[in-house]
Amino acid sequence: MQILKSIKERLSRIAIISLLMILISNNSISSEPAALFRSDEVIRMEIRSDFFNLINDRTENSEYQDAELKYLTADKKSLILKIKIMTRGHFRRNPDNCSFPPLYINFKKSEVKNTVFENQDKLKLVTPCQGEDDLVEEYIIYKLYNRVTDMSLRVRLVKVSYYDTGAGKKLFERYSFFIENPEQAAIRNNAGIIEKNLTPFDLDTENYKKMTIFQYLIGNVDWNVEMGRNVIFMQPDDTAKAPCVVPYDFDFSAFVNAHYTLPVGVAEDIVANRRRYIGLCFPYVQLVSVFDLYNKLRPTFETIIEKQKAIPASDRDQLLEFLNDFYTVIDDEDLAGIMIQKSCRTPDRKNPYGNRMTK
Repeated sequence: MQILKSIKERLSRIAIISLLMILISNNSISSEPAALFRSDEVIRMEIRSDFFNLINDRTENSEYQDAELKYLTADKKSLILKIKIMTRGHFRRNPDNCSFPPLYINFKKSEVKNTVFENQDKLKLVTPCQGEDDLVEEYIIYKLYNRVTDMSLRVRLVKVSYYDTGAGKKLFERYSFFIENPEQAAIRNNAGIIEKNLTPFDLDTENYKKMTIFQYLIGNVDWNVEMGRNVIFMQPDDTAKAPCVVPYDFDFSAFVNAHYTLPVGVAEDIVANRRRYIGLCFPYVQLVSVFDLYNKLRPTFETIIEKQKAIPASDRDQLLEFLNDFYTVIDDEDLAGIMIQKSCRTPDRKNPYGNRMTK
């Protein structure tokens, strides 16, 4: 009987260990991005469609139209995928703002199996509004934030030849980039999407602080948590944890400083300084750990910018200088207190930290 009991206990331990290994394995799989977003190598591709019809379909009720996507596989084989494309967006869809609209790319799951687009369904493709440099600089911002937290959207840079089948000619070849589907990003982080708007008080505090300091780093004020403007909310599967906020759409940042984001009649140098902290007012001591994180990431940030050869060296130098200005602020306690506290927000709900950031 004792031998039988010992065997049962051993089998029970083995079962528990096996279950734990399965759970660990599942978690590691879910944290892995889809194949499209595992590499930084630029994909060269061609998209063929009736772009004359597409460019003239920029209403809120725009519809999908047939298209083909052609690209070279890793082994240099040409592959053609039947897709559907549609205009999207708000500001950038407007022809008064952008000469070419951003797109939705809708894949057929049966066609993308065993390709770099495997498991993709509908993806946002960010296209050049007016110039390529602005687009690449926004792409860089996504790459920087990927290093801050996994609670972020992955991106993949592509070089696209846009061919108008109606006119029978190539329109142009430009850089564009795919943005990870938020649902896939949530699954990768063992979380789900929350469709309702939240307040900063509902969110994971550390995640919120990382996000707001990052927005300050890139000089972006085109976001709002309560309104759900340019942010996504993710609730971890472990409901004991608070929701997290995931930012996107950074083209209005000073980091990009796109000409089309400048107010009409206002000199560029006047609005270039859009670096304002508009997060909640926190005591300085509660931001030190976040500042430390960003200091540790500084070499990585600099490398990401320096290695991006899709923009001129002069632009990279300007971005590095802009980045350096951020570190000049956060590395000086007095300067950080002055520069951040003057624009931090006191929400309608009672703020335990007062109206200003304090040391």
